[in-house]
Amino acid sequence: MPDRPHTATRTGDPLAGRGRRRVAAVALDAQDLDAVAARLRALTQQGHQVVLLWCRGEPGRELRSFRARVPVRTRWARSPRQLAGRLRRPAPVAWYLERGALSRGLRADPRARRALDGVDAVIPVGAAAQRLFDRPGAAPAPVLRLDDLPGPAGDAPVWATLRRRVRAGGARLDAELAAEVLAELPPDGVGIHPRRQRLLVPLVVALHGAGEYALAARLAQRLDPGRGEEAPVHRALRTLVELSRTGAPSADLHETVRGVLARADAAFDDAPEEAHRATTLALQLLFHRELHADGLESALVTDPDAFLADWRASRVGRMLADPVPQRPPHPRVVRDARGGADGRPRVVVAPGSYPQFAAPVVEELTARADVHVADLRARDQLRGLGTRGELVAARLRQAAGHPWVPDYALLEQLEAADALFVDWADRGSVAAVMSAPAGLRVTLRIHSMDALSPWIHLLDWTRVDVLVVVSEHLRRVVAALLGGRLAGTQVRVVGNVLDPARIPVGKVDGHRRTLLMVGWAQRVKDPVWALEVLALLRRQDPGWRLVLVGPDFQDSTVASQQEYARSFRARLAAEDVRGGVTFVGWTRDLAPHLASAGFVLSTSRRESFGLALVEGAASGAVPVVRDWPVFAPVGGARSLFPDEWVVGSVEEAAGRVAALADEPAWSDASQQARAVVDERFAATQARAELARLVLGQ
Repeated sequence: MPDRPHTATRTGDPLAGRGRRRVAAVALDAQDLDAVAARLRALTQQGHQVVLLWCRGEPGRELRSFRARVPVRTRWARSPRQLAGRLRRPAPVAWYLERGALSRGLRADPRARRALDGVDAVIPVGAAAQRLFDRPGAAPAPVLRLDDLPGPAGDAPVWATLRRRVRAGGARLDAELAAEVLAELPPDGVGIHPRRQRLLVPLVVALHGAGEYALAARLAQRLDPGRGEEAPVHRALRTLVELSRTGAPSADLHETVRGVLARADAAFDDAPEEAHRATTLALQLLFHRELHADGLESALVTDPDAFLADWRASRVGRMLADPVPQRPPHPRVVRDARGGADGRPRVVVAPGSYPQFAAPVVEELTARADVHVADLRARDQLRGLGTRGELVAARLRQAAGHPWVPDYALLEQLEAADALFVDWADRGSVAAVMSAPAGLRVTLRIHSMDALSPWIHLLDWTRVDVLVVVSEHLRRVVAALLGGRLAGTQVRVVGNVLDPARIPVGKVDGHRRTLLMVGWAQRVKDPVWALEVLALLRRQDPGWRLVLVGPDFQDSTVASQQEYARSFRARLAAEDVRGGVTFVGWTRDLAPHLASAGFVLSTSRRESFGLALVEGAASGAVPVVRDWPVFAPVGGARSLFPDEWVVGSVEEAAGRVAALADEPAWSDASQQARAVVDERFAATQARAELARLVLGQ
């Protein structure tokens, strides 16, 4: 190898203004490299590549992320003549003059020789390396002294803090840290080194998960969506944050999803963590609430095959659709516990994120079996419907053949049980079904938004014996979404269970001019629609009033939610409804409000059953049901209730109310409403049927 000039600049930054450089840091002992890790990292943060070469030991944790690593072997099996045939140039003469393990290794190891061939600079680290490269002609490139390099003090402390918190698992990746990072970023239009961009990704993910959409958007805009293998992830993250912040989907949503799924598929074998992250992003985009929960339509209902085509075609999507072998329960657990001392079956109930719906089922099962309630909500990653990366990763690992147990206490309960009832297809449902041992009877109930969530696509449906849905139109939606995956699962429609104790038997004075709406302060409930009905009625009779039961709008960082809350308050202040609305707030005792209502409204954009509406009808309030727009294409409200209950517009709703407001029309409609509830939604019948399905009777 021809000798290059031995140069060492003593002032300033010797690499400044020269673009990206390949620099070799050479040491006898790995611990010498550890001692200068901060200075070497500062070089990488400037955009340079640092190649580590050493003879003894192994670099520590601070250098773990350096991918260019060449351990120098001091012994080589080939003869000098064979080595000469493998290398283009002979070793420098100075390497033969210096005695020691480092010079001997550099002479003998062809990998080390090739690593040094073509580098732009050499950094000798430690006494042995400095002594070797002080010899004239020993360095194949200019020599840089440690004293000439920018020290770690030149890097803002916030990057070290960010790096430390990311390595600690993402703890305290919060808005305060994000503000500090933003202050240190270069002006708009100036690139950020890929290493730092990799640090920004978990920070953006954490901010998005915490609802800090504005901050997350500012940081996400600094990610590079156009270059490198991580570009699809950066593009998807930017799209996700903007969708959460504004509520407006981007025009290239499907293209972005295809790109991030391709990244997940490509990385699955060699970089599974990157594949898990990319899969999570794809699911967050496909099943985002803004696309399905609160609008007037959802592609998961109108055209699921087209909307999910990329997901179903991806490798990760196919893996999650395939069955996973179940392990049998531990023999000791079965011998000691299964069956119960009194011969009654043992049932585990996972009540899900909204446990009030499972309460009557638990009560009914308790009369027939020994029941253990496993409240998985205590674990944050198992509570709710939002996409969480930890559970996606766990499910992908299981699909790849790696066993996973979320909780050994839960596993023991399931191994000792005869049946499992899971309410809501949420995060906890996936964990429970993943843990179910072979032979355990599993019944799962889907309510509404969980049908439009990602979790039904992560469930292994070969482990679910019975799927219960609360309405016929919801059954149609789930069947279209899952198709043949339900071939081995019994699907039954059983309505929600009413609690007779909540239903009053009489009415109080003034009820025939009172509209009732329960659980109103969400965009999906569309209370503005109810205000419009009230406004039309008050044109003819100012005595009409609307009672809204439930908590007010929650503070939200989503622009669409904020805008809807503002539009409601503006409509509430208008002259035609002002003074006609009564707010009750949250209450456990609904009976007095049912007794004072002559009409009960369901103005939702999406409902699967409408429990509060059915309770109102059971109390004798006359139902007025909007033809829920999201589910109207599959029958929706019209497949659940009598056609005369359902209206297609504000004008139809006001017309139905006005036509039935006086006697005897109101009493006739009230009696008819009670009769329909008794016939279609009898509480005792639903409770008994659910218990039989869970127990397999």
